[in-house]
Order: sequence, then C-alpha cells, then structure tokens
Amino acid sequence: MKKKLYKILQSVDSRIKIKDKTKNLEVGKVKFWDSLSHLNFLLAVEEKFKIRFTIDEMTNIKTINQIELALSKRKTHK
Repeated sequence: MKKKLYKILQSVDSRIKIKDKTKNLEVGKVKFWDSLSHLNFLLAVEEKFKIRFTIDEMTNIKTINQIELALSKRKTHK
C-alpha cells in the first residue's frame, strides 16, 4: 500500500521526491510536501480509494503510516 501512497503523493506535486521509502514520511519533513500539498494528497487518497476522511482524520493525519492505518480500518485494498 505504501507504494500506492508514494505514487499518489508524487502525482500531487511532481517536485516531491521520495528517496528513502522505508521511513515513515511526514508532511513538512519532505521538500515541497507542505500543508497545501498535504491537503491535496489527502483529497487524492480519498478519490483513489473512494473513501472520505473525517474532519479529525484530516486534521490529525500527518504521516504515510497514519494514512495506511486509516485505510486499513476501512479495509480498503484497492
């Protein structure tokens, strides 16, 4: 699932380059992954997986692992 999320993140802003895909990447810790691209990323994840994050999730999700956890709670495997 991480690979799909990395791909979505990079499609949101092609300037975002993910070199180390083993770490738990976080908004603000990767060049060009700022609050605006993060919001666009979450919206793209919603569209790709046909889900809707709650307001709390949109506010609190900051990492790739947290997105994976939110998706797994919904048993989303697309």
